[in-house]
Amino acid sequence: MSKRKIRFNIIDLIIILIIVAAAFVLVKVFTGGNNDIVTETNYKKIQYVIEIQNVEDRFDGSVKKGDAVQDAIERKSIGTVVGVQSSQFERITFDYDSGMETVSVVEGRIVLNITIEATAVVTDRAFTVDGCEIRVGEQYSVILPEFYGIGYCIKVTETDQK
Repeated sequence: MSKRKIRFNIIDLIIILIIVAAAFVLVKVFTGGNNDIVTETNYKKIQYVIEIQNVEDRFDGSVKKGDAVQDAIERKSIGTVVGVQSSQFERITFDYDSGMETVSVVEGRIVLNITIEATAVVTDRAFTVDGCEIRVGEQYSVILPEFYGIGYCIKVTETDQK
């Protein structure tokens, strides 16, 4: 009998590389793939303002200081109301006769500016409150005890307290 020699060729190398890559991917998937080591979490108190436009004026007193605010999408607590301002809702229209833009007040509608305070994790990208990133220009759906609304964050500030 003759002995067969085991030969190693390029196809064998490709198969071995595919198996190693698949094993690497599986390890990353099952271990979470997060190798970031957080040495110190930076917590800060922040205040941010969510502006909700075109609200019926019957909701003018429904948002109160001390109300808990919850994100309607992720159902997480994103702070407590520390201030509320309401103003008349204005609509910009174009007057074709004069060729100018005009601002008109819409009766029965208001704009709510809700100031919310929360403890956030500060990163290079954003402030994060209970997993929800708080950024100017982002749209938020908020649930309060007597009100639900969709608006945009128009201001974020850090407070001095920790």
